[in-house]
Amino acid sequence: MWRFNALRQVAVDVYNWLLPLAAINILWFLLSLTIVLFPPATAALYEIAYLAKKGHGPGVQAFLEAIRRWLLKSWLWAIVSLLLLFVGVLALWFYSSLQHPIGSPLFIVVSALLLFGAAVQFYVWPFLMAQEKAYLRQAVRNAAFTVLADPLLAFIYVSISLALVIVSVLVVAPMALLTPVMVAFLGMYSLLDWLEHHRLIPKREP
Repeated sequence: MWRFNALRQVAVDVYNWLLPLAAINILWFLLSLTIVLFPPATAALYEIAYLAKKGHGPGVQAFLEAIRRWLLKSWLWAIVSLLLLFVGVLALWFYSSLQHPIGSPLFIVVSALLLFGAAVQFYVWPFLMAQEKAYLRQAVRNAAFTVLADPLLAFIYVSISLALVIVSVLVVAPMALLTPVMVAFLGMYSLLDWLEHHRLIPKREP
């Protein structure tokens, strides 16, 4: 199935560019410890993935330039995301403790919305890189439409990414060495493959 092409290509590209990607990931890990640079450093990973998908080898200098470029926009998105997450978790707590028959259905609805939001989040930054103009609202809308149009694609790659993150957190070392880069690559490659498959962007020749 074409949906799994991204998984194969990510494995090949990460292997081919293992050393520079590991260096970028270690730098991401160190910068993220500052908290202030966590959002832009994460956004920069997606730009590296976008450039790699276009055939450009990853480099630390490109990563640092991307951090500067996405500093403000990444923090804007981080603040909005944290606010929405806070409201969602608060709603879950409220409806779970609500002593009324409507509490359970509303709890399920909010849970579904949070899961949908997580899937949308997975494709927001890839869309920001792929769009002609980096408008957050347009990226969110496009990400939401993509998840609704192909939930199987989102389920496959969000599940794989979540499994990678869980294992990496338990083992610790992969989180510092490669996992965030791989998650960014999976999101970017799967989206661009989807857009190419549906002829929404020109297909890149190998």
